[in-house]
Amino acid sequence: MSIVSFDAVVALAGRQASEDIFTSLLLSQATLIVAADGGADCVIRLGYVPNLVVGDFDSIEGGRKRLLHESTKKMVFSADKSHTDGELALAVAVLRSLGKKIPEEEFALYAEFKACGDLTGMSLLFLNCFGSRQDHTLANIALAVLAARRGANVFMTDGMTLGRVIVGPRTLIPVFHRDYFVRAGSRRFLFSAQPLDDRVSGLTIKGLRWELVDVSLPLTRALALSNYAHTNHPDNVRIDCRQGTLALFTFPETL
Repeated sequence: MSIVSFDAVVALAGRQASEDIFTSLLLSQATLIVAADGGADCVIRLGYVPNLVVGDFDSIEGGRKRLLHESTKKMVFSADKSHTDGELALAVAVLRSLGKKIPEEEFALYAEFKACGDLTGMSLLFLNCFGSRQDHTLANIALAVLAARRGANVFMTDGMTLGRVIVGPRTLIPVFHRDYFVRAGSRRFLFSAQPLDDRVSGLTIKGLRWELVDVSLPLTRALALSNYAHTNHPDNVRIDCRQGTLALFTFPETL
């Protein structure tokens, strides 16, 4: 399969979609799974074992907490802390992937993570970034942006939506290989590109009904949303982005 192998998965406590098109498939390609508190619920429900669970343990379901495998390491922090469970889970995932010592104290842990400024060559998957709490959704996407701006290859999914965060200059041919859609059936999928800053320029998107060629895409424009591929799945979409931070999404048309 032409699916990225992930150095680490960061499982967040956002909402899991009602259908699993992408999550199990991508988890099967993961070397390390780090859950931020309640993010462990989704991982366990799908039959996978988190390597570490990080946080204050205020959102993980009681039954799931009891079902944590004996091999799963728990890193417990106070609820009265300065970093979110997601921030600490990302820090642990990066440090573990790099083979670095993981400090047990909150500020020492995050300081060690901040010192890892170059994540080029690392592949990260963020699970369940999206949810009913809009502030959490934005904070979770910010984690993906942070990793991408440090050079990591970043994917996101809640099961039904598959996303990537890229930072220019970047070329992707294709954005999503056809192997990502093996569980998608014959349903038609849409493709969207959303700027995450005001610097997106030199953007070319090919392989869609409405193509873009060398455009600038400000944060306040929704020019590249809800596009159609020439087949049911946007597995031949090509992107070239000269600069800026961009989120790329695909999801069923009926979502």
